[in-house]
Amino acid sequence: MSNFAQMRRRHIAWNISQNPTQIAIRRKEKVRKGGGYDEIERDLPPIIVRIFIQSRSQITHEISTLAGTKKTDKVYSLLADEYADIQADTTVTDTFKANGEDFQVVRVHPQVADGQIVGYQVDLERVN
Repeated sequence: MSNFAQMRRRHIAWNISQNPTQIAIRRKEKVRKGGGYDEIERDLPPIIVRIFIQSRSQITHEISTLAGTKKTDKVYSLLADEYADIQADTTVTDTFKANGEDFQVVRVHPQVADGQIVGYQVDLERVN
């Protein structure tokens, strides 16, 4: 393990410790069954992350969904360590509650140092 990767892990851990939030992810997963899919739901063990608002500007962001588009003025993100099990793709939907809000994971960006995953930055959408 490189010194740079160890340093980045420490930076991420320190950053999370500045405003930690415990979350428990509820995962909905589509699995092939015969000619279709079954949807399996399960709760993952709690993890400690840092949730933050990425943009405080007055600029609205347009989000496209299957049902259409919507506008929001806040973009939420999450920082997690390298052990976090957080996913977002066409067959997996991760959701959780934090600070009185419901969130859905939109994208997961691995943070890589010297070819090693040292953490994850996650794009979130606040859902009702």
